[in-house]
Amino acid sequence: MKIFTNIKLAATIAFTHMRARLKQTVIATAGVTFGITVFIFMVSFIQGSNDFVQAVAFEQSPHLRLYNEIQTAPSNILDRAEPGTINMVSHVKPKDILLNLKDGPQIVQALQQDPRVTAVSGSVSTQVFYRLGSSSINGTINGIRFEQENALFNLQSKLVDGSFRELSTLPNSIVVGVGLARRLNVKTGDRLEVTTEKGNNFSVKVVGIFKTGLTDIDKQQSYASLNTVQRFLEVPVSYITDIKIKLHDMELAPAMSKELQAKYGFHGSDWKQDNSALLEGDALRKMIVYGVATTILLVAGFGIFNILTMMIYEKMKDIAILKAMGFSDTDIRWIFLVQALIIGITGALMGLVFGFLSAYGISKMPYKSDVMITLDHLPVSFSAVYYVTGFTFGILTTTLAGYLPSRKAAGVDPITILRG
Repeated sequence: MKIFTNIKLAATIAFTHMRARLKQTVIATAGVTFGITVFIFMVSFIQGSNDFVQAVAFEQSPHLRLYNEIQTAPSNILDRAEPGTINMVSHVKPKDILLNLKDGPQIVQALQQDPRVTAVSGSVSTQVFYRLGSSSINGTINGIRFEQENALFNLQSKLVDGSFRELSTLPNSIVVGVGLARRLNVKTGDRLEVTTEKGNNFSVKVVGIFKTGLTDIDKQQSYASLNTVQRFLEVPVSYITDIKIKLHDMELAPAMSKELQAKYGFHGSDWKQDNSALLEGDALRKMIVYGVATTILLVAGFGIFNILTMMIYEKMKDIAILKAMGFSDTDIRWIFLVQALIIGITGALMGLVFGFLSAYGISKMPYKSDVMITLDHLPVSFSAVYYVTGFTFGILTTTLAGYLPSRKAAGVDPITILRG
């Protein structure tokens, strides 16, 4: 009870000091408010933008993928002919092998029964040239089974014009990316030529145009039925080059990728490997945001430190009288700590309010993008973690800023001060 009374009395004196220097108190509080506001605004906007970009990228990336890579032969003909000698062979040509996955359709069926798997798709991906008149553009054509691929990437939501359904009913039909359609100057219903790596030419009809929001995909890729691409490549119906998998828990992808590579002998990658640059960029942007916000709050903390230090010098006689009246060092320390806490709590709460209002305001700002099909306003994240972090850091900063001055005030010798 005595401790409560002392703190209450210390708070009363603290309020008196703060009213006596109201202008400096308001400035210190405004500094904390500004720091928290900037922190909430920056982290909400930047993280919201990062989340949106990641969502677009991850939606076009399977959780894990199995494929084959062209590799150089582990040994050459000289090694086999002269095993006991040292043979130096440079520029060894890669092995001339097909990129198909052995027993691919059977593996797809087996993976569909795996309880960890949400969706799986077997496809054929190959490089082609799209030709129309004098235009010749290098790109990729993906042979897919639409239902399987749609379960993975929600292709239907990315369709701008036409239909994916016609891929399975209309021979030699493709759906092209919006950037590729713009470069070739084609629209739904037009025809163009596709040239494979072997030099085979095929006339195809554009039955749809899609837009993912990723420029590299939209400017180069197209979709056709799996049977159509297999016919272009003159390969059997069991020929597939990629198995793409979506999991219930995407964090299982790295471990499962190693497991499947060891089991089937294929190469593999997971979403973390495929998007490593994006994830590293996100971490760097977070460091920048937190660094800037921390700097602003530290500046505000130095302002509080200076104000409380000046107040101590001005109130030396008052402090000496209080100590002469029986106030302990702890009581004096609480007087200045309470001032710092009041400034910190008030500034932090106001910063949260203004930060939320500024973030909410920008989230309602209309924004049209030719790249992002689903973006109609600026993306903002309203995660409660940022508000808790901002409030906590604001309180810690102001408390630390008030601690040193409070120790100085507690160490004042009343006899020396009163003697003048």
